[in-house]
Amino acid sequence: MATETASSVEACVEDVPAANKAGEPYCVEILLIIKDSQAQHGLRHNDYSRYRAYCARRIHRIRKSLHFQHGHKSRYNPKKITVEKVTDVRYLHLVLMSAERAWAYAMELRPQSNTEPRKHFSLLKKLRRAEQYAVELEELCSACPQADARTKLEAQAYSAWIHGTRQFELKDYKNALSSFRTTRTIYERLSEALVDEEQRRTYQARAQEVEPNIQYCAYQIGQMQGTTDIKKLMELRKQAAMMSGTQEFLAAEIDNALSQVREKQATKLQEVSWHGAMVPVRNEKVRVFLIHVQDSKGEAERAETHEAVMELYDNILSECQQAAHSLQEDLKVENANKRRSETIISQLQQLLAYLSFTRLTKTAERNLLMAQHMSQQFAFGPQLTGRESSAKAAAASAAVASAPPSKAVKPEEVVRVYDLVLQNVSDMLDLGGVDEDEQLTRELSALRLCFRSFRCFFSAEAYAATRRWKEALALYDRTSLLISDAESQLSQCSLTVLKEEAAAAGRLSGIVRGRLCAAQASYILDVEAVTEKMGGLDVADKPLLDRLDSIAADKGLTTGQPNIIAFPPDFEAIACKPLFFDLALNHIDYPDLDDRIEKQAGGLTGFVKGLFWGGK
Repeated sequence: MATETASSVEACVEDVPAANKAGEPYCVEILLIIKDSQAQHGLRHNDYSRYRAYCARRIHRIRKSLHFQHGHKSRYNPKKITVEKVTDVRYLHLVLMSAERAWAYAMELRPQSNTEPRKHFSLLKKLRRAEQYAVELEELCSACPQADARTKLEAQAYSAWIHGTRQFELKDYKNALSSFRTTRTIYERLSEALVDEEQRRTYQARAQEVEPNIQYCAYQIGQMQGTTDIKKLMELRKQAAMMSGTQEFLAAEIDNALSQVREKQATKLQEVSWHGAMVPVRNEKVRVFLIHVQDSKGEAERAETHEAVMELYDNILSECQQAAHSLQEDLKVENANKRRSETIISQLQQLLAYLSFTRLTKTAERNLLMAQHMSQQFAFGPQLTGRESSAKAAAASAAVASAPPSKAVKPEEVVRVYDLVLQNVSDMLDLGGVDEDEQLTRELSALRLCFRSFRCFFSAEAYAATRRWKEALALYDRTSLLISDAESQLSQCSLTVLKEEAAAAGRLSGIVRGRLCAAQASYILDVEAVTEKMGGLDVADKPLLDRLDSIAADKGLTTGQPNIIAFPPDFEAIACKPLFFDLALNHIDYPDLDDRIEKQAGGLTGFVKGLFWGGK
């Protein structure tokens, strides 16, 4: 207990900044101080409550070390820090930590403010308090003669950043843009003037962190217009996601802006084509989802990691489920309506089938990208990942093929993924109305053959991994047959995606030929190795009972465990015991011998005698 208390006291003492010497200039590295404090006290995991508690404890320790408390236990006497009182650098630390505490409280309230309006007012109040402390810090540093030039610049940048954060929350994007630009400029100039490489990277990172805020504010005030709006927002969303946890609010704002843009574009989407017929789209959620599906191609192409692509598909599938649920509710209301229109019901059913087809398509694309990513670790992976599957809209490019899986992947796992893909294609064929579209049915059947060839190939790889060469050779041959059938059917299709699938099947055919030859060679080597091993067996390896007719020196017979007889003995084939059936017995007529049977005496006397004394 004493050791723990001593260590905690040492930690508290180290946390309090040391008093400056007389005449020594004040140098407060504001950004480095707050970055280090945030990283060590909760913000690595976005725990703002923990960081706020740390700021409160640090403020208390600094006040106690300066003897600058607000009165005593029974009396509260607030004290204001003025320029004349700043005789120690710890006074500047005190104001800085007060601003950080208020800012952390505001960020803690942010998730709750989305659902509770009163929390939003509290958030704005805490941001205003943080801004007041930041302005006070800037004024003290500017008026204090002991503060050096770097401290004054950092205080100005920190105050501008807090002010921009508050204006951003108030939707005053013009003032927020000006403040964020000031922050970026100061940090860029400071990074150029610094000599230490680590500190320079810290200031450069801070300047880059403010960049998405600047671009978003510029977007909001109309400096970015035209058809590139949604693309620019997607780019800003990706930049905000790559930043630290302090940029969570920006990501949420960008998501809201993306939803608003899609809602505006959705008003132009009035109908979709399904099996040659134009189906009207009246549901707003369905419109927004279809717009998002159209934009998903560009989002996937801009994704830099496999996890980002998977997250994008998960969001699309979640939105599809919500849109389908909303459409089902509309269909229930229409069916319950007494004045229902059969035409509207039919259109809703067709639109629901279209959403189901879209969901299955996106699910198959996601599974294909997953299989493509998993095959990276195999020797033939780079050749297969060059294929552009039916998921080209999801950009199976460098975002997916950039890095192999972090853990070892077995061929059986890839086989299971292709099982899911084949199930998705089968579900597409089972949808109502698909069988009436001959072209779509032919294209899906060709795709199913192509995916079956890939599944068969990885099944052969699974057998080859366990050195079961006969099964592997048979599956390689089967893969070649499936590829030839798939290529013949894919060549009859006109879609560009299917042409790319045919090219992928052709690349797989070349890989199969190489793997087939390698499996045949491995099989022959295994057989020869067994033959050589059997030829090198010594006579002494046989039990004594099996070599009685040969003379060989066997020193093992004189040991404690002589090899005399094989136990348990081997099974031997023996002849079955014959069974005989008397087939003529049923056809023999026996003579009547009733006249030779002795007849017993009858009557009442004989009956009584037989009853009591027995009788013959």
